[in-house]
Amino acid sequence: MFQFGWKYFPFNEISIELENLNEAHKGLRIAQLSDLHLTKNVDISYLNTLVEKINEKNVDLVVFTGDIIQEAVLNLTNQLSSFALFKASVYYVTGNHDIVHGADDLKKELLKHNITCLDNKIKIININGVDLQLVGVGDRYSFIRGIKRDVNRLFSSLDEDKTTILLAHQPKDIKYTSNYKIDIQLSGHTHGGQVFPFNKIVKIFQPYFAGLYTYKNTKLYVTRGLGYWGVNFRYRSPSEIPIFTIH
Repeated sequence: MFQFGWKYFPFNEISIELENLNEAHKGLRIAQLSDLHLTKNVDISYLNTLVEKINEKNVDLVVFTGDIIQEAVLNLTNQLSSFALFKASVYYVTGNHDIVHGADDLKKELLKHNITCLDNKIKIININGVDLQLVGVGDRYSFIRGIKRDVNRLFSSLDEDKTTILLAHQPKDIKYTSNYKIDIQLSGHTHGGQVFPFNKIVKIFQPYFAGLYTYKNTKLYVTRGLGYWGVNFRYRSPSEIPIFTIH
């Protein structure tokens, strides 16, 4: 299957079951967007329709798991302004391409639209009267820009009594969850290989390649993402917009 350009809305409804989930959080719905790699050539009307369709899904949260941009934010203000139309609260973490093209500028621009960066931060959100814990880590390559990550120190501040969702661009960050109560990790980065047979090479370096995994006590979902990198097409690795329902 070949896929070209920005004309797809590939929603994928996914159910995740958690043990000991608070009754108030059962049925929680989360939309995950990842690896858009936006350029100025992405049609704004497509993005507006994308947001409208996600709003129709009646989600409680929208999360971006990195690689939102593929060029300078200065060229993308119109594209990014589309995300102001989300009805749900929106959070994101940076990916490696965001760091290259300007994570600070991206943060400033998205903040104008009430979209919160969770790089190396914890956010407590009240859902149906009960607190939910969101935690995010900046990309593994943050050090290239002099940004330090102290993941273990961050995770040590988590409240083990709260349902916890981790946003991390790269699936490999799952290794940090070993000694902590993190219920779900949402990641992207791999594109599911994007183009066959290149995906066979990607699998060598990315053991958590695409789909749902269980790592010790943590559920990990790796989305194939929505956009493109390098070439503006996919082959046998279609794009994806996961919509999670937590039970």
